[in-house]
Amino acid sequence: MALAETHSPSFIEILGLVMKDLQEDTGPAPLPADLAGSDQPSLNNDPLPDDVEAGSDAGALGTRSPTAEESALGKLVLDGAPSACTPFEVASYIWAVGQGHFGEDRKAYASAWPSRWNPVIVEFFKATQTRPDGDTTAWCAAFVNYCLLQAAKGHTLPTGSAAPTKSARALSFKNWSQPTASPKPGDIVVFDNVTDGEGGKGHVAFYLADQGDRVLVLGGNQRDGTPARPAVCRKSYTKNGSILKVVGYRTDQQLHP
Repeated sequence: MALAETHSPSFIEILGLVMKDLQEDTGPAPLPADLAGSDQPSLNNDPLPDDVEAGSDAGALGTRSPTAEESALGKLVLDGAPSACTPFEVASYIWAVGQGHFGEDRKAYASAWPSRWNPVIVEFFKATQTRPDGDTTAWCAAFVNYCLLQAAKGHTLPTGSAAPTKSARALSFKNWSQPTASPKPGDIVVFDNVTDGEGGKGHVAFYLADQGDRVLVLGGNQRDGTPARPAVCRKSYTKNGSILKVVGYRTDQQLHP
């Protein structure tokens, strides 16, 4: 249950909420009628809105510009993100926005919009320098890179901390920083898309919990709900699935307090 809209949770409360129950979310909040459009999001066919005239090949979501009001509210969501913290705290904040803990009017900003582009997700893409490849995890790496960059603002990272990959490819994290056989919440889980051959597609997210033959993660562009829509949510994946397979857990000093 969401906290009252009159009370914005502290970041300590947010971490408690995201770790509570350690199970999949039930799905992203329904979109307002004027955002719903088609059930099929346009993920990677268009340039970022700021680069349309320049002919950039950076990928974006949606096919139409957000309204001025939507852009302004998106800026408030982004301005509220924590900094000088861990990337997991940033990810947890965006998750909490999508769960309604910062008000019903902001819930839609943690998921893809199938008609107009979500200005918050566009900001995630600005943390990368690569066009997403068009698979179902097209902004997962952008989300992780955004969390790394946002968390690093306002403080000096520990010596030897790994830089963000600045790539929209999930497998850009396959050899990022250091491997770990004992992941902790906030570490990074990398999946390969085994149906893609050598194409390089996959998924990347923050580790939450081991569930035997499955792993629970917090990540972006994780399809959930009915109809399925890419969102920042908690999701359980089979470690050795028919599509996604865990290829590694990565850790770094900056991922933990």
